Amino acid sequence: MKIKAIFPFLAFLIFFTVIPNVNGQDSYNVFTLEYFKQSLESLMIGDYDNAIRNSTFVINRDPNSSVAYTIRGRAYFEKGDMTNAIRDCSQAVNLDRNNISALSVRANAYVKTNDMNRAIADWRTILRLNPDNESASHNIELARGLQSVQQD
Repeated sequence: MKIKAIFPFLAFLIFFTVIPNVNGQDSYNVFTLEYFKQSLESLMIGDYDNAIRNSTFVINRDPNSSVAYTIRGRAYFEKGDMTNAIRDCSQAVNLDRNNISALSVRANAYVKTNDMNRAIADWRTILRLNPDNESASHNIELARGLQSVQQD
């Protein structure tokens, strides 16, 4: 009977045992990877609160996870929280300058806050990284159109 009571605790400890990465530094473990997977799945089904919660867990375990910041930033964006969306996507870009997803979410958040200059700058960065990105080209033109309407 006591063994059954201890088993969940032991399972918990096993999941929290850190698995060294290829550089020999402690990084992800099975438990963290499960939270990462759940954050992405939650984002995909529109459960933004759960995506934020799970991404936050991953970020707390690995503050250098550009993808976790991107997922959380996208969840904030979808919830209408542009301040946190911009903050998280900015952190994702600081960690990985080639993170097109973070740049795209941040650009769209800038549009929602009427900061067309920054949105255009992000889309230009996307085009520099991927010259064939038609969406970025199209969005630059739309943002320029919005700028001219706002100036009138």
